[in-house]
Amino acid sequence: MKNAVKIVAFLGVGFVVGMLIALGLAKAFGGGEVTDAVSGTSMLKALVMFLAVAVGAIVAFAVHAVAHEAGHLVAGLLTGYRFVSFRIFNWALIRRGGKLVWRKFALSGTGGQCLMAPPGKPVEQINTRWYNLGGVLANVLLATLALVLFFVTSLPAVIKAVLMVTAVVGLGMALLNGIPLRASGISNDGYNMLFLDRTPRDKRLMCNLLKANALMQEGTQPDQLPTAMFNDDEPVDWSDVIQANWQTIVVTRMVAQHRWDDALQLIEQGLAEPQLLPLLSTELQLERVYILLQLGRIDEARTLYTDDLKDYVQQFKGTHSSKQRIHFAATLLLDNRPDEAIAILNTLQSTRDDYISTGEVTMDLSLMTHLLHTHSNY
Repeated sequence: MKNAVKIVAFLGVGFVVGMLIALGLAKAFGGGEVTDAVSGTSMLKALVMFLAVAVGAIVAFAVHAVAHEAGHLVAGLLTGYRFVSFRIFNWALIRRGGKLVWRKFALSGTGGQCLMAPPGKPVEQINTRWYNLGGVLANVLLATLALVLFFVTSLPAVIKAVLMVTAVVGLGMALLNGIPLRASGISNDGYNMLFLDRTPRDKRLMCNLLKANALMQEGTQPDQLPTAMFNDDEPVDWSDVIQANWQTIVVTRMVAQHRWDDALQLIEQGLAEPQLLPLLSTELQLERVYILLQLGRIDEARTLYTDDLKDYVQQFKGTHSSKQRIHFAATLLLDNRPDEAIAILNTLQSTRDDYISTGEVTMDLSLMTHLLHTHSNY
C-alpha cells in the first residue's frame, strides 16, 4: 500500500506538471485555443477536458513505451541483429517453433524490453550504437508527429491538448534515455551508445548476455552454453550491471552443473558488493537458499529465506520457472510438505510451454527431480 501511495502521488504530480507544461507550450506556440478553451468554459467542461487529457497522458506513456522498444527492434534488424523477444509490460512476443506467440512474462523494474541476438561476427565489428539509439529516435519521431498534427490541424481543443501532452511525454522519454546517464551501475541507451565501444569487456559481456538469452529461449540449457562464452578470468566489478548480470548467468550455469560450492562462493562475492543492483541481489539470495537446501543446510536456508524473498517468489513464479524451483525446494524441505512439492513439480511439467526460456525450464525440472530424489524417499 505504501508503494501504491507513492506511485499515485508521483503520477498525480507528474500529471499536473505535464499539464502546465503542455498548456504553456500550447499558448506560447500558437495553440491558444487550447488554453482559451480551458479558461473560457464551465468548470464541468474544464474538468472533462482535464480528465480526457489525463487518460490521454496514460495512453501516451503506453504508446511511447511500445514505440521505444519497436525502435530498438527496427534498428537492430537493420544492423544485423536477430529477433528474440518483444515485451511490453507483462506480455512478450517470442518466436516458438517458427511462429510468433504471446507469453506472459514480467521483470521487476522494467516496463518493456526488446531482446535481440547480435550478429554472428567478432564483437569489435558489432554495431551497438544504432541498436541503442533506435528507441530514442522512435520517441522523437512520434513526438514530432504529435507536434505536427497539433500545429497543422484544426482538431478540437481537447484532442490538441492530448497531442501536446503526447509530444511532451515523448520528448521527456527521449531525453531520459538519450542523455548519457549511469546511476547505481545502470546505463541508459545514451550511455551505452557512446561508451560500450570504449569498454570492450562490457560490450563483449553484453553480447554474451544477448546470445545466452536467445539460446536459452530456443532450448539450450545453461550448462550447454558455449564454453568460450565463459573464458573471462578478470576481476568482477559487481557494481557494474552488465558484469553483474553476466555473473548471474555464470551462477545459473554452475547450479545446472551441480557445482554447489563454486556457485555459493561466487554468490557470496556478489552479495558483498554494497552497490549491487537490488534485483540481482534478490536473485542471488534465492539461488543461495536453493543451494543451501540442496546441500542439506536446512537451518541456514530457513534463516535466509526471508518474507521479502517469499513474496518475490510468489510474484514471479508464474513467469519464471526458477521461482517455481525455489518454491518447490522450500515446500519440500522447509515446510516438509512432499505431496504439495510434487504437485508443484507436476504443474511446471504440464505448463512448461507457457514459459519463455525453454532451456531454463528444462534445467529447473531436472534440478527439482534431482532434489526430490536426493533428499526424500518419494
